[in-house]
Amino acid sequence: MHESEPPPTNLNSLCSLGQVQRNERVRLVAQMLRDLGFSESVDALLRESGVVLESSDATRLRQLVLDGNWDAAESLVSAICSSGGDAADRLKDSLFAIRLQKFLELLEANKPKEALLTLRSEISLVCSDHSFLHKLSSLMMCSSIQDVKRKADWDGANGRSRTDLLTRLQNNLSSGTMLPENRLETLLSQAIEHQKRKCLYHNIPTQDISLLNDHCCSRSSFPGKCRQVLDGHSDEVWFVAFSPNGQYLASASKDCTCIIWDATTFKPVHVLRGHSDHVSVLAWSSDSAALVTGSNDNSIKLWNVQTGTCSQTFALHTESVTSLAFIPGSTISFVSSSVDKNILLWSVEGHVLHKWNGVRVTDLNITCDGKKMVTISDKRVRVFDLVSKEEIASLQEHDAITSICVAQNGRFALVNVSACQEIHLWDMEENRVLRKFMGHKQSRFVIRSTFGGLDQNFVLSGSEDSNIYVWNREHGVLLESLEGHTATVNSISWNTRLNIFASASDDRTIRIWGCP
Repeated sequence: MHESEPPPTNLNSLCSLGQVQRNERVRLVAQMLRDLGFSESVDALLRESGVVLESSDATRLRQLVLDGNWDAAESLVSAICSSGGDAADRLKDSLFAIRLQKFLELLEANKPKEALLTLRSEISLVCSDHSFLHKLSSLMMCSSIQDVKRKADWDGANGRSRTDLLTRLQNNLSSGTMLPENRLETLLSQAIEHQKRKCLYHNIPTQDISLLNDHCCSRSSFPGKCRQVLDGHSDEVWFVAFSPNGQYLASASKDCTCIIWDATTFKPVHVLRGHSDHVSVLAWSSDSAALVTGSNDNSIKLWNVQTGTCSQTFALHTESVTSLAFIPGSTISFVSSSVDKNILLWSVEGHVLHKWNGVRVTDLNITCDGKKMVTISDKRVRVFDLVSKEEIASLQEHDAITSICVAQNGRFALVNVSACQEIHLWDMEENRVLRKFMGHKQSRFVIRSTFGGLDQNFVLSGSEDSNIYVWNREHGVLLESLEGHTATVNSISWNTRLNIFASASDDRTIRIWGCP
């Protein structure tokens, strides 16, 4: 299909850049040398080049902030931010940041009276957000400084807070006055990210990318070759998922069983029997020690992975179970949905901790931070806060959605839309479709797409034409159409630790895909 090519280097652009921005490059190199501890080299470079690293005001401001001399820092910032069309806004933001740091440090020093005075007579003058001011005042009621730090998301005077304050102040000053912290490292990181986005098959750790060469992953580094065929099921295989620790693969089948496979040898570890109807879905606990399976017999079973025994049966749903998900970081609670229009939050002891009802949910995911539940029902994606249990957002599609897969960062989600035979990548924060992936076939069955790759750079999906389709997530380019199955491919799961993925099909097999 597509082969990545390294981005071309424009030497003429580099020469032109060197003539115009020589002093800036000297400052960047000097800053990095200083941060690395080569002070004598910095002095020599600046002396020979005649370039000044930063103004005397910037050096003084840095020291004032690191020493916690807030009044003097305010005076200096007021003088530095006095010019420019947006000077008033930059000054206001800088004063607010300084006074907020001062307020928090007074609380840390157990000086509530001084903190209250700072809040009332200083912060309130540069902040008109009454809800935020109320939040700050509530910090004074905390029982301990640890509670203050947690609620304010602040690490204290001896943490990084003063350095972070400097970074914020630098954003309000001209680069000629004060060079942003770690500026050359920031530019190098941006260059690496740009090359990663340009690389269609990118799938290696960032630390393995050299700054000395243009980055380009070969197509041969993608696991696009079938390495093994697992035929332990006697009927269609509907769902596969690797365990979080990467050591096991679980498969759910129409033959009423779930098989746990060793992810290295791919020999069966346990065949889980007990459901009286098709097993349609499954989910792993965060520690990979437990597994839940959902069936068309309306029940859910909890299994001990070590022994292969059923430790609990949950039988409150009145119709087929459509999806399951453990709460990330938890081994004691999970959620289930059913055709009966109920979503249940369970404890592993069998108690219902909460119930949502009224809408038939066909699939759901929990974000990796365990804070949100994302569900699909007909043409709508709904997002629930798992603390308040309230619906906090919804996304509307034009046609029915059959499955959803939420990215690791909890912001993006893939939804399979059957009528138009497309997979849509949603930005759930901006409430919009970023990209559409096309080429696979889906009209009658539930097809589950997923993210793949070390940084989730790939989108993979099964298809009713028996193939597996792989796209580059950033560009939407179809990279691979993998043949091998002889019937609909229903589900795919990627194993990041082993750089392989598994596919489940109506042809009764599971295929394991690895590098050529």
